[in-house]
Amino acid sequence: MKNPSLLASVPLFKELDPRQLANVASATHELAVSKGGVLFNKGDASDGFYIVVSGRMKLSFVSRDGKEFIADILGPGKSFGEAVMFLDKAYPVCAQALMDSKVLHIPQNIIFESIENNPGFSRKVIAGLCSRLVDIVQTLEYLTVYSSIQKVIGYLLREIELADSRRNQDPNRNEADILLTVNKATLAAHLNLTPETLSRVLHKLADAGLIRVEGKTIHICHVQKMRDFNG
Repeated sequence: MKNPSLLASVPLFKELDPRQLANVASATHELAVSKGGVLFNKGDASDGFYIVVSGRMKLSFVSRDGKEFIADILGPGKSFGEAVMFLDKAYPVCAQALMDSKVLHIPQNIIFESIENNPGFSRKVIAGLCSRLVDIVQTLEYLTVYSSIQKVIGYLLREIELADSRRNQDPNRNEADILLTVNKATLAAHLNLTPETLSRVLHKLADAGLIRVEGKTIHICHVQKMRDFNG
């Protein structure tokens, strides 16, 4: 990777000075993964971690009875594989592109070298791992405790927050548009719902005047009312 500017925008690497950043960039590779392409399979050995540049990556595994479970769906700026890299274990999931995607692969050895040479970088790594742990706990809460309506509303609100952070939009605005980057069957599986249940929830939110579904775009008509909606 010749241009380190992309790495510089990733919070994990903001503690590095230009020389250290260039060192990491020199060992980093940009990979293109076509829609449906598999980056790695469950059981593959780990030699680093990844950052999504564009597109969407699905992390999933298949149960013994053949049912797919989606552990996460990751968009631009999101990283994955750090914990496995530090534990020196095989990947517990499969990483597959839901659309044409680009990812950065950062080798294990360059990360360990940066940790040894920069205490600030170590703190960033720990913070990143803790953030992922919080995300996993929150996801587990949504999947096991919340109702189907709460799961869908929670997902939509998180997508709004992500869009706001990327585009510097007003977080207090009343309306928002969300472009579904995955099909509804995949989204339903991600939320641990059946496609039929997801459709019923979307219809219920639309009947309540909270959303309007137009193809792959979900227009949020009243953000605060949706936050307060109990179904």
